[in-house]
Amino acid sequence: MPKAISTIRTVKSPNGSREVCTHAIEKNESRQLRNFQALGYLLRWVDALSEDPADLAGPIGAMLGFDAAVAALGFEPFDPVHILSAPTWKDRMRAAWCVIGTAERTRALQLDYDKLHNYWPNTDFCSSDWDVEVEQWLAQPAAHDVSYEFNVCSVVGSPPRPQLEFRI
Repeated sequence: MPKAISTIRTVKSPNGSREVCTHAIEKNESRQLRNFQALGYLLRWVDALSEDPADLAGPIGAMLGFDAAVAALGFEPFDPVHILSAPTWKDRMRAAWCVIGTAERTRALQLDYDKLHNYWPNTDFCSSDWDVEVEQWLAQPAAHDVSYEFNVCSVVGSPPRPQLEFRI
C-alpha cells in the first residue's frame, strides 16, 4: 500500500516560480479508500496552491481543480462550494461530513487511523456525539458567518448555494 503524504506546502524557488513540496510519513494512504479522506486531502492541496495571497491565479486554479476532483468522486454540484467556502477546518469537516452520506460516514469510521493517514486535522469525527454536533451546527442560521482562516476563502467568499443538508 502506498505511503501517505503528511504535509503539502508551497515554496518559492530562487527564480520565483512556485513548487509544491511534499514530505512522506510512515502511515499508509487513506485518500484512495474513502471519499471523506479524499476530501481532506483535496482541501490540503487547495490550501497549498492558495498560500500566496498576491497570486490570484493559484486560488482560482485550485478552486477549479477542487471542483472537478470532487465532481469526479461523485458528489453533487454544490458540494465543493459548501466544503471549499467553509471558513475553518472544523467547519470543513462538518460540511464534508454532511455531504458524504451515511454509508460513507460508516466506512470512514471503520478506518484504523493509527495505521492510516488522516487528512483532517483531528479525529473529532470519530466521536460518538459528532453527528449530533454537526446537526446542531447545521441548524445555526449563520454557520458560515465567521472569520476565515484560509486564503482561498477570500477568493471563494460565500457564494449563493442551496442549503447544506445532512445526507442519509
